[in-house]
Amino acid sequence: MNMCIVGTKVIVGMLIFIALTLSTALSDPIPDPVLYFNPVETDQVKEDTVWRNAGTAGGEVEKAGVTPVLEEGLIEIKQLRFKHEAKWYTPKRSFSVFTNGVRHAKTPVVNLEDFTMGLLMKINGAFFAQEHHLVALQAHPREQVQGIRIWLDTSGNGDFARIIIARHDLDLVDDWGTGIHKIQIGEKQWHWVHLVFESGDSMTFYVDGEKVAKNGAGAKWTKEHDMVLHGIFAHSFGEAIRTCNCSIAIYRVYDRALTQAEISQNVRGSYAVDSADKLTTTWGNVKR
Repeated sequence: MNMCIVGTKVIVGMLIFIALTLSTALSDPIPDPVLYFNPVETDQVKEDTVWRNAGTAGGEVEKAGVTPVLEEGLIEIKQLRFKHEAKWYTPKRSFSVFTNGVRHAKTPVVNLEDFTMGLLMKINGAFFAQEHHLVALQAHPREQVQGIRIWLDTSGNGDFARIIIARHDLDLVDDWGTGIHKIQIGEKQWHWVHLVFESGDSMTFYVDGEKVAKNGAGAKWTKEHDMVLHGIFAHSFGEAIRTCNCSIAIYRVYDRALTQAEISQNVRGSYAVDSADKLTTTWGNVKR
């Protein structure tokens, strides 16, 4: 009888060890992002005039013009079985962006060589006034050192028009158009878009965790430059008229190139149950 009890305890102990190991392996293998804009994570309210950064760089990006509208509801991506209550920001007109014109005490500072950028977003229609900017991340002085800028197609048909990554001080520029990066997400549909940049080597493009294209990259970035100019819904403070007619629920930047497996986890893990709750459930199943 005692041997049975001992044997059962050993088996249960082994199962607990396996459950703990799996929970640890699956819960947080991805490093924390340096930039992490998510209205849920930072408890944004409609009166806020800044979008606070929950990433390791800290700080915040202030509004320019009219504050984008804070909305909430259900985000669904059917092919991923992704369905969550969330919050997001939506500009309703041009001059409605988050961007900083100059560096100041609360400006997030990031230093990037390889990087991964992820956006949970949707395109709402054609451009408002001029062009159709999505986001930009640049060093200072603007357009003279290194940066990335993203445009959407002005018709609002769901295409990303251009993605440019540059190292201007070395005259190195990569410019990927629609037929090259192959990012097409449709209109009024939520999707995850990821860009993975390996400095001087390649840029890989993902939609909903699936790779859609990979292209060579000549631009070489360095961590020596402080990336301090942020644009969300526009490329810069001075270009707020080119506000994107789109919505963003999550905008993340990691200071390394994530693998496809990590991107898949990133996509499916957003708004997931806390790992501690997962462990409690696992332990309950083991006991039963």
